[in-house]
Amino acid sequence: AEVPHAQNQAQRQPGTHTIPHGLDAFIIRLPNPTSGYNDQIRVQNEVAALSIARDALHAEFPGLVPRVFGWGSAKDGQGWILQEHMAGSPLLDDFGQMNNKNKGFMLGQMAAVLALLQQYQIPSTIQGYGGLGFGPSGEYVSAPLSILDAGPFTTYEGLVKATIQSKLAKADTDPQVEGWRANGVRARLDKFIAEGLHVAMGNMGTFPKVLVHADFNNFLYDTGTMRLTALLDFDFSHIATFADEFFRSLCAGIGQLPSPRESGDFLMLRTAMLTGFPDQLPPSSGDVQWPSAKAWDDALRARGAKRPSTIKNIAALSDLFWLSGQILPFKLCNKVVVKNSSKEELAARKETGEGLLINFLSDYGY
Repeated sequence: AEVPHAQNQAQRQPGTHTIPHGLDAFIIRLPNPTSGYNDQIRVQNEVAALSIARDALHAEFPGLVPRVFGWGSAKDGQGWILQEHMAGSPLLDDFGQMNNKNKGFMLGQMAAVLALLQQYQIPSTIQGYGGLGFGPSGEYVSAPLSILDAGPFTTYEGLVKATIQSKLAKADTDPQVEGWRANGVRARLDKFIAEGLHVAMGNMGTFPKVLVHADFNNFLYDTGTMRLTALLDFDFSHIATFADEFFRSLCAGIGQLPSPRESGDFLMLRTAMLTGFPDQLPPSSGDVQWPSAKAWDDALRARGAKRPSTIKNIAALSDLFWLSGQILPFKLCNKVVVKNSSKEELAARKETGEGLLINFLSDYGY
């Protein structure tokens, strides 16, 4: 029989399980030390997140999260995780070709998983926001984030601030945006971060802590039964708020909340997610899959899960999350995109990006 995480901890590495007799298929995960992420915490962060998620889902989805059998921190050399091999096909590869009935069935299962993660009581030893790790006795503890070298944070505001600041630090060395120093934009950004961010978040109150997967599309499923078989890749998981999964995960055009600075179908989707979907759905486009978006919202409601229309302050928080992304816009900073773009195209994108940042700052009085 499998030994629960909380028992016999002294005999096992934190977050691990004894290899069952007869199991002969495994996965070894090796974090890339040149990825630019916080390599010193990535392994233990993922192992702790996997362990917490297994606890959260055990009653209804006992085998959905892979077991970890051993791990080594990058602090001691090359990081590694030995974990259970999970059967199934990648859901994202097939989802677009499914009929609406099967899409709704899959989304219903995903909503059940998300609801359980939202409802899970985070252990009291995790006292801050940010990454995860293990203490001297194997207990879960707060730690720096895996996605950036900062944390843990005593407040959610601290996490948001560090996220924006990390993007600015990378922007300083980016040859396209050059830290947004032209035309006084950087000085205004720095002033907003120093003063305006606290004002913007000051009246939001406290934020309940929740495990955020941060890649909540990464499911495997059985093509015969249409049942989910695995939730994978907790590499970017962290402790944040109910809102964060709707910013960082889920498919754009279905479950990811668009920013208030979008237009067209994306802005219509944002309105629907925040205030309710219309009885007569607009026709689907390349941007928004309306039947799936509504099915996802309906599934969350049926499970009693938090969703954008029920999450306090999500509308305002989404604008701040937009800022963190706009500082390093993909079409201006991604090396492959830059390589395949002309100087004129890059200059036009920079001008557009600068205008968007100026509009944001002006909206907040900076």
